[in-house]
Amino acid sequence: SLVFATLVLGFLSFVVWAHHMWLTGMGSVVSAFFQTTTLIISIPSVIILSAFFISLWGGSIRFNTPMLFATAFLPMFGIGGLTGIPLAFNSADLYLHDTYYVIAHFHYIVAPGTIFALFAGVYYWFPKATGRRMNEFWGKVHFWPSLVCMNVIFLPMFFQGMLSMHRRWYDGGQGWNLANEKVWGLSGFQWNVPISTAAWVMGLAQIPFIINFFWSIKRGEKVDDNPWEATTLEWAAPSPPPHGNFAVTPVAHRGPYEYSLPGRDRDFTMQNEPIRDSDRAAYAAAAAAHH
Repeated sequence: SLVFATLVLGFLSFVVWAHHMWLTGMGSVVSAFFQTTTLIISIPSVIILSAFFISLWGGSIRFNTPMLFATAFLPMFGIGGLTGIPLAFNSADLYLHDTYYVIAHFHYIVAPGTIFALFAGVYYWFPKATGRRMNEFWGKVHFWPSLVCMNVIFLPMFFQGMLSMHRRWYDGGQGWNLANEKVWGLSGFQWNVPISTAAWVMGLAQIPFIINFFWSIKRGEKVDDNPWEATTLEWAAPSPPPHGNFAVTPVAHRGPYEYSLPGRDRDFTMQNEPIRDSDRAAYAAAAAAHH
């Protein structure tokens, strides 16, 4: 489902572009077509997000630093997707177009998916590249302020957008008057204060990451070749890898995601581990359960 949803999402991406142009005066037929495709593209997006959550369901999840950054993306992507649905309708977009609402929606999609994915990747692959692990405590000191501040930066922008606060105007017009209305005690313009404060704090929250990164290169905890107990072939290579990556050419005996196999004394089974008789029995039982 994940693969097909991704293919459909990629195809539909070519036929939704006019939802950025509701205010250009396009005809009703063209407008109806692009409203429809924009709504339909939410279906594969929901399937992809659901597949991520279902993959976690029932798992033995360890919330170390890379996992925290990876999983924090999921609910924020959901917020970004749900808030994009009103923008699919030209009647709602006439009001919300080019307001701070659009900025919040867009950045809830893009910012976690790029920034958090980058940090998750750095923390995860650092042991393979250096043979040492970044400090977990300082990793969490980096993660929690980043998560909180990212939401404080973008969530109030939804309020600002619904108050008609335009992202390209400094002042003037009816939008200025509407933006002086208050939400939770602050006007649209006053919400810029906590937003800016959170942006500064989020910038400062990257200092522990920078220190942790360079300190761990020389003084981080030494780890074995597979510190995360992963299953894929790259974790069979030495850490850090030599020239050519592998001392011996690995052989893949199984798929990349085999966990909790019956008869195994640990929760994960690497791809380069030969298949046992107990594995064959487990495969046969799983195949029978699907028929």
